[in-house]
Amino acid sequence: MYGLRIQHEVGAGSQVPLKSVGVDVTIKGIVANVQSTLTYENQREAAVETVFVFPIDDQSAVYQFEADIDGRHIIAECQDKEQARETYKDALKTGHTAMLLSESDTSGDVFECKLGNLPPHGAATLTFSYVTELTTDSEGIVTFTLPTVLNPRYTPPGFEMSPPSSDAIQYTDIQYQMRFVTKVEGQHLIKAIVPKMDMLKVDFAEDKKSANVTLDDATKFKFDHDLSLTLEYEDVFQPTVILEKGQNSKEGFLKSDVVMMDFLPDLRSVPGLTEAEFVFVIDCSGSMGGDRIAKAKETVLLLLKSLPVGCFFNVVAFGSSFKWWFTSSMKYDENSLEEALKLQKVLDANLGGTEILQPLESLYAQPLHTAEFRQVFLLTDGGVSNTNQVITLARKNADNTRIFTFGIGEGASTSLVRNVAKVTNGLATFVTDKEKLQNKVMTVLNHAMQQPVTNLNLEWNLPPGCTAINIPQQAPVVFKGQKVITYALINGVEHLTEDTQCSVVLKGDIGKENSIHYTLNFDLLSVVEPDESFPVHRLAAKTQIKDFETTGDDSKKGEITLLSMSANVVSRYTAFVGVDKDKKELVDGGRLEQRLDFHSDLDIPCGTSVSYSAMLYGDDDDDSTEVYDEYEPAFRQAAISDFDDADDSTEVYDEFESAFRQAAISDFDDDDDSTEVYDEFESGNSRVSQDERKLHPSSIEHDGTSGVMTLIDLQKFDGSWVLDHELAKAVHLNEDFLKSKLPDNLDTSVWATALGVACLQKKYASEKTLWELIEKKALAWLSSQNLAGKTVGELVTLARDVLSSTP
Repeated sequence: MYGLRIQHEVGAGSQVPLKSVGVDVTIKGIVANVQSTLTYENQREAAVETVFVFPIDDQSAVYQFEADIDGRHIIAECQDKEQARETYKDALKTGHTAMLLSESDTSGDVFECKLGNLPPHGAATLTFSYVTELTTDSEGIVTFTLPTVLNPRYTPPGFEMSPPSSDAIQYTDIQYQMRFVTKVEGQHLIKAIVPKMDMLKVDFAEDKKSANVTLDDATKFKFDHDLSLTLEYEDVFQPTVILEKGQNSKEGFLKSDVVMMDFLPDLRSVPGLTEAEFVFVIDCSGSMGGDRIAKAKETVLLLLKSLPVGCFFNVVAFGSSFKWWFTSSMKYDENSLEEALKLQKVLDANLGGTEILQPLESLYAQPLHTAEFRQVFLLTDGGVSNTNQVITLARKNADNTRIFTFGIGEGASTSLVRNVAKVTNGLATFVTDKEKLQNKVMTVLNHAMQQPVTNLNLEWNLPPGCTAINIPQQAPVVFKGQKVITYALINGVEHLTEDTQCSVVLKGDIGKENSIHYTLNFDLLSVVEPDESFPVHRLAAKTQIKDFETTGDDSKKGEITLLSMSANVVSRYTAFVGVDKDKKELVDGGRLEQRLDFHSDLDIPCGTSVSYSAMLYGDDDDDSTEVYDEYEPAFRQAAISDFDDADDSTEVYDEFESAFRQAAISDFDDDDDSTEVYDEFESGNSRVSQDERKLHPSSIEHDGTSGVMTLIDLQKFDGSWVLDHELAKAVHLNEDFLKSKLPDNLDTSVWATALGVACLQKKYASEKTLWELIEKKALAWLSSQNLAGKTVGELVTLARDVLSSTP
């Protein structure tokens, strides 16, 4: 349904045809600059107003919005959002063509583009540009994703927002011209470029430092999934520093010099947790049906089997309602694992809509079961309309609860997934329907076993006369194998002559006794990279804006507004607005009753004397805007305080099943035990309609019995295996043969565990991510047993030899 539509009309005649789509991407290292161009045509006899809602990654910085309408070019400017809305409304009342681009009030990954008074039989070409950081996984794979899917955002009962459109639009084939071109250039040697789903044509330059990527057959692309590709660079983990010079002709933020750094600190000395509590929050809403819930079930099995002995754990399944598996977190032992596995086997996508706030409130109401803190794994495929409330709740409890979030499938809310993880010092991970959820979750579980690095800060050693401002002021959270990306405003570079060497030091505490210390050295003038679109500046500004937005104090609205306008980057409190002052064309005689809507049916510084705000927003004597005058006292404060998400209004109309609104949100009864929960899950009491379940039909029938998963399922809670027929079947040998090879004076369970470890290493080496913690627990158990004079390594080697023999 990628076209424009009159809100209260149904049928093909209500659409304004989409004539063409053009996407031009430039990728330099881990930065992508994206320009999207959409051309529409109004075939009606009267002027109309259009609304186009589309997804953009929450961390992307939208910095330009232009339109060409009947030969006239309009460039929008960034204004205070309320002022921009008034400007837009006034233009429509007087018959001028106008456009408005704004971020949703409740979610940073949804944008709304309005085009008012589009003349009859007139064509409009809208162009917007944004820049975004690319994600790099622990194996060095860089991913670029062009979001095209906007899932319905569930609205919980009692949450005030505009009602959804009454005429949901279903996906239909629309004829249009599609163009997708990506240029990869600079910085790294390129080893490979691989599309995730679509056919892409890749042409490499001879030096392998640049490449052109195009959609092989653009006419066949459907906007029912995100367009994504991965890049493998030769030296992706080498530190990279870019100094992007400001321009004197610009004002405020764009006038300053900005440094972007990405590096991989050595965290091998960071110890593991000694005590831990794990809570798994699993989305069981209707949209998780089919392949997604099958993957989630297998993932829960892996998580349960991989937990360390002696920890505490619990699981909550949620949808419109939620149910805890246990009344409180249980100590991980043979009995609790057995009860949990019963519930895991009947886990299903039968709980209606996606209501996340209520189960999190219930989670935080429960006392901690360890001296340290809780580790929460949140798996969801959707989004909610009260995203800001969820983020605020998570931030308020970040002192004792760290949340690792997983966005499953195309269209999962990047605003929800990224920011809940960010404010709790966790990690955000996105998994497409074609990727293995289990692998990514187990990688993150390894990170969760790491003691958190606290009190992180970056200290600069700069040439004389230079100062630096870190963006954000607090360094981002770090984990083993994860790159750190951070920014800084640099002042005084223009005066440098000979001494241009500098360094930045990352420091942090690990517990009460340990610390990290990582130094990055570079020549300041040798890393200069000019770019007229200022991608590094835009990303730095967006990073600071997001930091302000998620810290919890509404008094930062002034700083956000001014920084947004100074860097020309849209925020929650600003918008792009443009007016064609030459052409007048009233909408339907001046009445705004006809609207066109697009909907998606798919789911500081070292020795600096410069004030923080002065460097962020411009010179101290800059009074060029009314916003600056209004908020000047707040801008002069260097401290960053919390930001409170108070604005819950929205103009984005979300589509969702009526059953979602009617489903009651119930809490967990303290008298309920795991047996009753098991009975309820087993009964398959679904609150979701068959239509909703069809949103994500299963393409694969899972029975959960792949070879490695069968072996993992047989492991006991303490890491050991039992030598029986099931284990023999899993390792593809006869039980009597395995028993005949039992070494003298060795217990059968010890021999079985050595065989289990040997089988994982020998037969499933390519899937080590899945069983790494399984193996670790087994080896720890073996180390505590009587090995009849052998070492653990010798015993496992003997078991490998047996598995290689023929009975």
